[in-house]
Amino acid sequence: MKKVRFSMLIALLAFAAGACHADPDDPAGQAEELADPVRRENALANLQRLYGTVLADNDGDRSAAPVAEFHDQVADKLNQAYIDNPADNQNRLTMLELMKEMRDPRTLPALMEALDWRAEVSENHAISAADTLRYMEVPGDKKGEVVRALCAGLEKVTGPRPIDNRLRNGFIKGLGAMGDNSATECLIRVATNQSEEQNFLFNRLAAQQLGVLADPAAVPALIKGLFLFAPNNPGMRMNDVAGEALVRIGRPSLEPLLQVMRGEHEQANAIAEAYIAAVRQRDEQAASQMSVRQVTGSEATYTLGSLGYAEAFEPLKAETEAEDFFRRVNGAVALARLNLSDAQAQQVNETLKTVYAGMPDDMQGLQAKAQILANMRQTYDPALQPFFLQESQNEDLHPAVRIEAVKAYALLANEAEAERLEAWINGLDDEDGYKASYQTETAKALETAKACDEDMNCYIGKLDDSEMEVARKASFMLGRLGSGNQQAIEALVGKLDSSEVEVRLSAIHALDAIATDGAEAAVTKIEELREAEEGRAIWNNFAREALPIQARLRARAQ
Repeated sequence: MKKVRFSMLIALLAFAAGACHADPDDPAGQAEELADPVRRENALANLQRLYGTVLADNDGDRSAAPVAEFHDQVADKLNQAYIDNPADNQNRLTMLELMKEMRDPRTLPALMEALDWRAEVSENHAISAADTLRYMEVPGDKKGEVVRALCAGLEKVTGPRPIDNRLRNGFIKGLGAMGDNSATECLIRVATNQSEEQNFLFNRLAAQQLGVLADPAAVPALIKGLFLFAPNNPGMRMNDVAGEALVRIGRPSLEPLLQVMRGEHEQANAIAEAYIAAVRQRDEQAASQMSVRQVTGSEATYTLGSLGYAEAFEPLKAETEAEDFFRRVNGAVALARLNLSDAQAQQVNETLKTVYAGMPDDMQGLQAKAQILANMRQTYDPALQPFFLQESQNEDLHPAVRIEAVKAYALLANEAEAERLEAWINGLDDEDGYKASYQTETAKALETAKACDEDMNCYIGKLDDSEMEVARKASFMLGRLGSGNQQAIEALVGKLDSSEVEVRLSAIHALDAIATDGAEAAVTKIEELREAEEGRAIWNNFAREALPIQARLRARAQ
């Protein structure tokens, strides 16, 4: 009898203990059980399930009342459970996963503790915390503290392990996401650190995040970044992302860039010398054709053109009169990208023609002529059409340059101009070896011009044509006709993710010309493409043009 009574007592106690457990569907009760080491794992599983359900039921809206109620019941206890249980490594990682989903600022103390990682123990905690901070709306009065925690965690990363690179990636992106200039100094240290222990991709990433912050204090470091290169590979540079960041910063970049272009920036000159020396170790012939002024001038002029400020007009125009071949060409190309008055634009057209005419007849000169023609057509100025036609018909001109003039004219032609070019091509002698090439290169563009003339809506429709040549023609005509037109801007944004890089480039340049008040949709689309495609060939071919234009569009919108 005693044994039976004792068994009943045990059963009753077990039942009573079981009855004390929180309902699996009660967030508040499950949050309380996070303090119990025995119930913690089960409570976390329940909380993840419950949060996934309530978030889905409210279409992912974290501000919806039921979601906010869950946060109120759980956030503080989740935060405290992480802090109070430093030895429970696996459950703490699960807590961080839930924090990442919730993005609740009340968990900031736990997230900042997670950033203080220990080698071979909690690297994944720090990575998860940094990723969470990228998407959390951190209160303004907490950003400085979060930045300090991110910087402290980043400075502990010194090795080249795969996990070290994941840490760097998370910390650097987290610093940029804070949008707080207190992160500038920390990012500068990473961006300018030339070490074999740090993959140069992280120099590039840090420079990119400096552009996100757009802090004028970063200008000197970014000027340096125009010329920095990977210690073991001078072919890997960060000039594109440094230039993009300088454009995003805007006017504070202007005078330092002019100083570089004039050859007066000692640090830029020194890095350029080191760059040429590194190239010489790999290719003596290539290095022999390089000079410090050429290296510094090319980056400065390109970035000044991307900035677009009219104050650069006279200095760049002076570059087009330099004795050095490359300085003349780079100055001309940059001039064509400035935002100028009508009178200045006319001067640019004449300057471009002068530089073009002064190019030598060797292969280098022919390549420069083709490049200048390409830049001329990206002004979308119909006043240049007679010049393009003249060069198309110039029998003394090298065929490779003539074909560029023919294509430029065709891409910008309205119906009457298309008929004029077509009549000239058809009138060529059948024995002319280039007649067939002219017809092939211009057929789709001229056909489209005759169908649409100067009807902008017609060209908007043609953007979706399956023929790449038709879509490119449509982009060029929208560049010529669509200044400030929102419908044209939206249509061009839709082509930025085309699988054809030529279509992307045509669209982004047309946007640069017509989106006079900026285009946030284009800025967002380019950022999405960067996230999805960085490292792929199509992005590499697109980014050099897209990133500076993205910065210009963002600046105009602001």
